[in-house]
Amino acid sequence: MNFKDLIVPIGFAVMASLALQYLFFGGKNGVEAEATFMVPKDRREYKPLNVEVDFSDSKRLGQAKVTDIETEWGHVQFSTDGASLESIDFKRELDGKIKSIRTIFPVTETERENRCFLVALQDKTPFYYTLVSSQESDDSYRLVYVSDTDECSIKKTFVINKERSKIDLIVDLTPKKGKSAPVEARIFYPAPLMPDLRENDVISSIVVDQTATFSKKGVGQVELRRGWFSPELFGSDSRYFIHSLIADNDKFAVRAYYKLEDRDRLFSVLEGPSVDTHASWTLSFYFGPKELDSLLAVDPRLEKTLDYSGWFAPIAKIMLYLLRWFYKYLYNYGLAIMAITLLFQLLLLPLSLRNNEEKWKKQQAEYNRKLAIVKQRFANDPDRLSLEQAELMRKEGLPSLGCILPLLLQIPLFFALSRVLSCSFELYQAPMLWIPDLSARDPYFILPALVVLVMLAPDGKVDPQQRMSKIMMAVVFGAVTTTFSAGLVLYIFLSRVFGFIQTRVMKYFKLV
Repeated sequence: MNFKDLIVPIGFAVMASLALQYLFFGGKNGVEAEATFMVPKDRREYKPLNVEVDFSDSKRLGQAKVTDIETEWGHVQFSTDGASLESIDFKRELDGKIKSIRTIFPVTETERENRCFLVALQDKTPFYYTLVSSQESDDSYRLVYVSDTDECSIKKTFVINKERSKIDLIVDLTPKKGKSAPVEARIFYPAPLMPDLRENDVISSIVVDQTATFSKKGVGQVELRRGWFSPELFGSDSRYFIHSLIADNDKFAVRAYYKLEDRDRLFSVLEGPSVDTHASWTLSFYFGPKELDSLLAVDPRLEKTLDYSGWFAPIAKIMLYLLRWFYKYLYNYGLAIMAITLLFQLLLLPLSLRNNEEKWKKQQAEYNRKLAIVKQRFANDPDRLSLEQAELMRKEGLPSLGCILPLLLQIPLFFALSRVLSCSFELYQAPMLWIPDLSARDPYFILPALVVLVMLAPDGKVDPQQRMSKIMMAVVFGAVTTTFSAGLVLYIFLSRVFGFIQTRVMKYFKLV
């Protein structure tokens, strides 16, 4: 069997296998933070983490007042229940239509401890607040809520940026006179929730500790007894959204940790200092999509949460910019992927013409002929034979390397593009023909079937053994592509089609 006949399918199979590991079983992002603490099981040794909330209100004082706020980036609702963020619907323009994506949902009365931006005290926590002020300025909205308990007065001020997915929370605590025990507050906020993704979503913790070290762990790897002292960034992300603290200039978060509800609902908890006099803290949060422009406009550190960060990040960024540039003119991400595929094939065309299969066979035959002559001439002189073989290799090179060079150059492009096409917010819910979402799998597996067919397309005379090997390779690779996003499989399919057409045209015009 000729190894060259297997190099292309083997190359694609290897790339697919590596892509699977890179996409779904990749290593840790960042280094394990050193500025962490582990709460021991023995509560007598250290102060335990506190994720429980004891409410002081037993009766509702009238109906909750919900305030609707419309910004450029989304529709936001706040409620007097817990002075909390009731819901967020992010706006997104796709194919000329405005769609909304919700990541925070209203909760029931029995789930009051799960409200976003709930401020809990160590003893009795107020749940019912009064909206005392609602103002609008040129660049933001400002809501002020107040509540009183026997221990202290709480004022919560929300500043909602109109242009960016940024929310500031100002917490004012005023302990009551005559109370000897200091007051300590905690702030709770949930991870993004997207029910339509179900098991395809990936919830992770994201932390930048006080040493500026970034770490990210899947929800199944989060240690609920581990916490962080004064983190610089703290929260969680999903496949397409982030809910995270990004600034704490007044040093509210003395400690930060996570709690888990129903085994998969991750909540971030910021624990403040104990105070016995009036104190005020301003905290800033990013609640928005994992979209490069949106992230950079609020906090560049959030870029590390993107799933295409790492070694291939520079190439991935170029891919993403190209994808968005083509979309501006083609108005469909499927067509944009086609354009990128064609562009790559045209860029690699000169190299493919120079290092094609027929030329490789001729070069290999000539190399073998000269090598046989050298071996015959110096059969009785091993030292001279080694020197002559090295000289021949220096002059002629290795023909096989030149032939597979175009394939090798496609590997970094494939890895970078695979991350962009599988994890980019831009492709989420982007449709094309029968595919409702190019970032998800092909629901009918039509594209993987087309990949198999194009790999089995006849490209000359082959013996039965080679043909069987080709069939097996096509079937295996087709099965692997069923796990890829539809956008990535579209790129693979079109690359194979363009490669097949290129070979046919070159043979027709006798360019090989």
